[in-house]
Amino acid sequence: MENGADTWKKKGNEFYRQKRFEDALRCYLNAVQIDPQYADAWYNLGMTCRALGYAGEAVTCFEKAKKYRQAGGSGEITSQIPPQYSAENRQSPRQGLPDTRKNLYKMEGYPGKKKQAPKVWALVIVLLLVLVIAAGALLPGVTGTTGYGTFSFFGSTGADNRVPAGQQGQVIAKNPEPGHSPVTTLSQDPGDIPDQYLALKTGAVSKSFPYVLRGEPGTVNLTMYQGVSKEIAKKDPYSYVGEKDRYQKFVYLPVQDPFLVPLVDAIREKTDDPDDQVRTAVSLVQQIPYDQEMLDKGTLEIRYPYQTLLDNKGVCCEKSVLLAYILGELGYGVALFDFEDEKHTAVGIRAAPEYAYKNTEYAFIETTTPLIISDGNGQYPAFGRIRSLPEVLPVVDGKTFGSVSEEWNDAREWDRLNSLGPVLARSDYSKWQSLCLKYGIVPGGD
Repeated sequence: MENGADTWKKKGNEFYRQKRFEDALRCYLNAVQIDPQYADAWYNLGMTCRALGYAGEAVTCFEKAKKYRQAGGSGEITSQIPPQYSAENRQSPRQGLPDTRKNLYKMEGYPGKKKQAPKVWALVIVLLLVLVIAAGALLPGVTGTTGYGTFSFFGSTGADNRVPAGQQGQVIAKNPEPGHSPVTTLSQDPGDIPDQYLALKTGAVSKSFPYVLRGEPGTVNLTMYQGVSKEIAKKDPYSYVGEKDRYQKFVYLPVQDPFLVPLVDAIREKTDDPDDQVRTAVSLVQQIPYDQEMLDKGTLEIRYPYQTLLDNKGVCCEKSVLLAYILGELGYGVALFDFEDEKHTAVGIRAAPEYAYKNTEYAFIETTTPLIISDGNGQYPAFGRIRSLPEVLPVVDGKTFGSVSEEWNDAREWDRLNSLGPVLARSDYSKWQSLCLKYGIVPGGD
């Protein structure tokens, strides 16, 4: 039976054949995230890195492919590691694979192999090194810098181009967070936008998105750009209607990624608890106003996640795609629930079987209005309750939302209280009011 890693590898192969190497890179990274010992996926990832000019990263992938190769296994694109990409020839201005979306466009091209200094100069270099070290010991303040000297004999020759950690261009190896790609990533400052997208930073707009976490209101602030939205508008959403992966084309759009990453980072800064980051993200998207005007128009054209945020409004599919993007970036397994009969879209987050919605492996999340995670029994103005089974459209594999039992129990209590009718006893009314405050539910809004 085909698993998730196989599916991502096949998608990557198709993109590779179309020479869509950046899309192929994302797919192969997802494959090795699901199955870190998948030799063929590592090999194809190496070929893709080579095509993009990431020479050092290509070597890393080929080495992993060789390590995990099983008897009779082979990559589907070619069958042997190119000799020029052996470990001895590892040369790259940056080390570490780019992350699947967050750092994909930060990498620079590979300029080619550097010439080695002639062996006859080895003694001269050693003598110079001794002199420099001695001078440094005698005159520690001669450079006038703090922690960064003028010379760099411990790497490539020439001026020291290092910068303090965190500044643009600095390579920092990180331990990946649970649910993220196991490969090494590059640091990214929230305001660090790849050069090819800098021209899109026009029409800056300051946005503030409210959320409620366990009854405590908060806001996430984000600087957005009209120029990015205009660039995204050039994409044609109509061609995606009817395709099984139609929503993934809205979730994974390279041009919007570097401008959405700061939102995910800002959510992480609100709390160190990964599951509470989920709750923050869910509430934030639920609080975005529903675009009734667009629904009334009946248009097939939907917004991309960045546009939904910038416009601060959206219909069910738009808000669901936005939330799916955020939860995926937070490292969770995510799917979209497409209810054909009700013409409705919701989000599923990976959960234990006892909390999954109708045996789907995912807990239900409504995005159009504040509701409790796992509550799929809400009343909708257009069609009442959801009756049909959803088509489950996986977005990204990832970790399980482990503490969903809290929401599950609250949702069961919420259903019980609502079943009692419009008039509640004092104790029940107090419980009902507490749940409204805890989740930011607006009475009559569900």
